[in-house]
Amino acid sequence: MTWHTNIGDRILEGIEAEVYLTAAQHAIDYLQDADEYDEDFDVKTYDRMFDLASFDQKVILLHTCLSALFKPDVETPELSNVLEAAAYFPLAFLRRRIGEEIELSEAGWFEEDEEDRQYFYRRLGWKAFEEYVLPIWQDSHEESGDEEPFGEVTFNDRADDFEFWDEVIEELIERIFWDRDWMVTCTNPQVLDGIEPEISEPLGLDDYFTNRLPKVSAEESATALSEIRNWDLSNHHKK
Repeated sequence: MTWHTNIGDRILEGIEAEVYLTAAQHAIDYLQDADEYDEDFDVKTYDRMFDLASFDQKVILLHTCLSALFKPDVETPELSNVLEAAAYFPLAFLRRRIGEEIELSEAGWFEEDEEDRQYFYRRLGWKAFEEYVLPIWQDSHEESGDEEPFGEVTFNDRADDFEFWDEVIEELIERIFWDRDWMVTCTNPQVLDGIEPEISEPLGLDDYFTNRLPKVSAEESATALSEIRNWDLSNHHKK
């Protein structure tokens, strides 16, 4: 297994892999568009290093994460703030785009024949919700002894309650990450210059924080970008 996730050393499979890869591919398109048109990124990981990285560096970092998360024969990477931020980025992107869908829907931006666009990201998130989150929530609901039906009206792939979707994304994030250590670099950038051993060792953060980004050539970035866009999960034990 190639990634130390919160629920064990594993790779992503089935619907989880499908949803994550789709989000990653759309996130890469978003990054490239923003880079080409010199626009500010509206999706942040809150890791100073990853968020400040160039487009080419982000492509390589995301490709590294996909390889580790999908390929069982890839060596488990040494986690760092930059690498975990890269792995988090597709889920941060999915959350932001679901929020944007809801905002645009409420503003009446979509035409009647644009349903696929209007609910694309919510339907993507709903796939993972049904498979991994809903059963847990249903069990919790039954254990509480509540006789009311669980979410018959409000829980669906068109739901416009962003708080609901935010909870769904948080549940998906919890399936991969132990915590959000990479975000510490945003509020405490001094950790990038080194963290005292008496602090880092008890927290298990030895050598975790880095202020280094990969050196990337245009050719390396182009190759990685093509592989991300054409990734075939059927070769990686897709269920």
